[in-house]
Amino acid sequence: MSALHITNGDCAANTLRSFLTDPVLITCDVLHDGPAPALDGDAWHEVRARWLTEAPEAAFEETRASLAAFDRTVTQPGRHDEIVLWFEHDLFDQLLLIRTLDLLGAAQLRNVSLICIGEFPGVDRFIGLGQLNADQLASLYPGRTPVNPEQYAVASEAWRAFRAADPRELYKLMIRLDDTLPFLPGAIHRLFEEYPSTTNGLSRSADAILRVLEAGPLDAGILFPKTQADEARPFMGDLGHFDIVRALASARVPLVGITPPHTVSITDAGRRVLAGRDDAVALNGIDEWRGGVHLVGADRSPWRWNPDRETLVS
Repeated sequence: MSALHITNGDCAANTLRSFLTDPVLITCDVLHDGPAPALDGDAWHEVRARWLTEAPEAAFEETRASLAAFDRTVTQPGRHDEIVLWFEHDLFDQLLLIRTLDLLGAAQLRNVSLICIGEFPGVDRFIGLGQLNADQLASLYPGRTPVNPEQYAVASEAWRAFRAADPRELYKLMIRLDDTLPFLPGAIHRLFEEYPSTTNGLSRSADAILRVLEAGPLDAGILFPKTQADEARPFMGDLGHFDIVRALASARVPLVGITPPHTVSITDAGRRVLAGRDDAVALNGIDEWRGGVHLVGADRSPWRWNPDRETLVS
């Protein structure tokens, strides 16, 4: 019996390959970052590859081909007796999970099993599958469960809502979700926290960066883990984090400064925003994507997140 194993990155994949004889496939598109509109097939691969590379044409073509190859591999009927999904509880993984389940469901593949965890015995702070050694990962395999029709349905509904241009559908879905995919509601909630807040116009990630820097300048390599200390389910890599730092530094009114080679400090404007005396969007405008929602405006955002009421505001 042959199986195809799908997981979220090189670290977990390499450990899985150390004890599995079947192929292990990686899906690692950072779906919470950049445009994720309601497109499929070649049009989807084009949009995501353009966002992910921003580099020479050869790199774009390679990325587009890689995205297309993943979709072809997972949707070919009859190629494998079983498909096993290995994922975890954070925003990055949950978006990958609902997209993968939507692809498999549309291809009418039903020989799919799921391993998706938010903790592991003996691991004080579980961050992801990449933390676990071969024995620990192998212990999860017998507990895999078949993906049921309700999980396919919820995944497809969530994937459609995530890519919608209006975020209200996704918000309504988050409120009524049950434990069909138990980590999905929390992941969607964390996505909404990346909208500019009604408090100061900062996303939760940008706000965390400024709060850490209040105490003084830090090397970017030290800043990243410090901002992640309060993340219950860390979902962002250091490169994505530094993209936010660079955006704060290159804004019309910079909220941080970067001193070569990579020391980051908060500016006076950043302190005013952090204190709620100024608003980041009013100062600098916004041009960001959250799934299919384009948050764009010269001095206002079409949508914000109220962190006190935990609701969307237009």
